[in-house]
Amino acid sequence: MEVFPYIRTVDMVSSNSYVLSARDQICLIDPGGDDGQMDRLVEVIGELWEERARPVLIYLTHVHVDHSFELSRGDLLEGLGGAAVAVQEAGAVSLERGDPAMTLSCLLGREVAPRSPEVRLLSSADLAAPGRRLIELGRGAAFEYETASFGIGDGVVLHRQRVELGGGDALEVYHTPGHSPDSVCLRAGELLFLGDLLFASNPGVAGIPGWSRADQIGSIRRALWLLEGGEVLQCCPGHGRPMEAGAAKKTLCRLLQYTLSLGDPLLIDGGWAREAAEYSAVALRELERLFTIIAGRLILVSSVLEDLGEGEAAREIEALVDSGAVDDLFSRWHDRLSSCRGGGLLEIEVVHEAGRIVGKLEGLFDGGGVADLFEDHLLRRAGRLLNDYMVTYRGFRPPQCLRAEDLTSILRGSIEGFIRRPRPGDQILEAETEEEWLRALKARISYVPLPERVSVAFAGSGGLPPAVVDGERLTDLVIDILERLAAGMAEEVAIGAFQEGEGVLVRIAGRGRGIRDPFRRDELRYLERSISLCGGDLVAASGGDAPAISIRFSGDGEGA
Repeated sequence: MEVFPYIRTVDMVSSNSYVLSARDQICLIDPGGDDGQMDRLVEVIGELWEERARPVLIYLTHVHVDHSFELSRGDLLEGLGGAAVAVQEAGAVSLERGDPAMTLSCLLGREVAPRSPEVRLLSSADLAAPGRRLIELGRGAAFEYETASFGIGDGVVLHRQRVELGGGDALEVYHTPGHSPDSVCLRAGELLFLGDLLFASNPGVAGIPGWSRADQIGSIRRALWLLEGGEVLQCCPGHGRPMEAGAAKKTLCRLLQYTLSLGDPLLIDGGWAREAAEYSAVALRELERLFTIIAGRLILVSSVLEDLGEGEAAREIEALVDSGAVDDLFSRWHDRLSSCRGGGLLEIEVVHEAGRIVGKLEGLFDGGGVADLFEDHLLRRAGRLLNDYMVTYRGFRPPQCLRAEDLTSILRGSIEGFIRRPRPGDQILEAETEEEWLRALKARISYVPLPERVSVAFAGSGGLPPAVVDGERLTDLVIDILERLAAGMAEEVAIGAFQEGEGVLVRIAGRGRGIRDPFRRDELRYLERSISLCGGDLVAASGGDAPAISIRFSGDGEGA
């Protein structure tokens, strides 16, 4: 049996495809979703058919449109006697209905016409009465197979169909649901075709319609069992390059542990993709602002140290964050976002691109390495935003610690955190070692005296009821708002907390000559989400020369 792989750069348009040429059958595994790719596959199949005419069967690892969309151009094979489609029974039902959810056409922006497959692999009827079957496909072609099921341990059952291809070759089909109910793996001799099994637990994938954590865990164990036999030497995924069986086994073992650790993600559908794409734009804009602050201050510290003759210390500062790599990531993001706005990218592609960028930013950001140079609340905000985005990207809700707390104490603590000034000058004089002196010097250079530009006053009614809030998130949010007002040239900021029904209303307002509005639309979108994660609701925001923001928190007794 000859194998003709079509391996493409990983994207969401199309899967890899594989053509198998056996004595009695030509097999096409996953026609994919790209016209040019399908044209090339038809050329290969046509040449093989001209050498020896035999039935052509299209096997789907599952019906997602990146694997199956080119079925709509199956007429290209009519001159070769046509092609029958073989797909697991659940996928056959989805194709017959043109199901936009189960084919992911709604998520990937491609309309699927209903189609009735000729062969239902691993059907309930076959599993109920296993054995040999023969399906007449017309034009003298037939599909002969044998069904069997057996336990492989830990209560996991492997369902298999063996299709004879002639000349001693066979194609074995295994039901491996999880990524989708109809997912299968196929084995041809030393090759195991995995479909999307390796990616089914990935962020932005786990949670798609039909995804099942329990099924995915079972299917990973099925694939590992197949590899344990030693007959498979190479694994061919639906996306990406083939890998040796040993490497695939290690990947599957890691995947199993990760999948076991997963909870139940949110449903990844068109609505989720829209919201996640919007959040991607908001989160990446704020991350760019934070990383610009961090990188800018590191450059300042490095430059001053260099001027002071502390070249080695300056180079150590430069190495803390790769500013060039950070700039490249955000430049790439802006290019991709522009492409999306121009109609060149799907929303789900934007989400995945943002996920890749945030993942790389996490790798570049070492909060511990810069802890002596920045305010702890700034580093917490950056670290938390990176984490919140990745949690959202994985299909879960960011963690909250909501409980009844005294808002007056939290707000006063936030003000103290904002106006607190470090003691780098004193520490420079008190340093007993060169290391201590350098640490204090770097902190002094990095310090930005924003709090010294503005006076902050707190006023509130007494006896406020406890409010349901995430105290740490709210503390950092209030400091963030104060910094934005100070950077916008506010001279005075008033923070008030007042009882409103059973809840508490917090108002933060700035005043000053030439004050700039820190609550523009883009900033408000980020702040509104941050407020929600604190447990509050943004009820009002005003800009102009009197910027103010009002947040309502539920009382401990509300909603009980």
